[in-house]
Amino acid sequence: MSTPFESQVLEANAKYASTYKHSGLECPPLKKAVLVTCMDCRLDPKSAYGFDLGEVTTIRNAGASGRDAARSALLTTHVLGAEEVLLIKHTRCGLLGVPSEVVHDIMMKNLGLTDSKDVDNFEVLTFHDLEASTREEVEYLRNHPLALSKVRVTGWIHDTDTGLLKKVVA
Repeated sequence: MSTPFESQVLEANAKYASTYKHSGLECPPLKKAVLVTCMDCRLDPKSAYGFDLGEVTTIRNAGASGRDAARSALLTTHVLGAEEVLLIKHTRCGLLGVPSEVVHDIMMKNLGLTDSKDVDNFEVLTFHDLEASTREEVEYLRNHPLALSKVRVTGWIHDTDTGLLKKVVA
């Protein structure tokens, strides 16, 4: 039995599939690009950055972490031929300025635990300076030991109040 939300998803999917026109689309991104952005529900990369299905690989994770996205970004550049990576963080991110300990405390409370090495070792990857973090994440991807030198990695900040995108690392 489906939950109301699952039923909504299935109904929307049936409508989507009834007009689906992308059969046979290949896996490599047509624009040879990867977007690394936050999983925040206020972001809509397809609409905000003007691409269509099949044009870019989009990697979304908490905080638009280059460290967290490295595996997928490296696979897309090595195996699927992407030549460009845009790391896009955003204003008012839920991980901005939050100490990891606060997140760990919430997790412990939710799990009903007073002590847990698993929670203690869980990497939250919070950050305190949006532009500095963007620079650090770009450098991490650029200097990863498996990174291809021909792949361009840039850093951006999306303003969640205006929708505007600003390049901060060329």
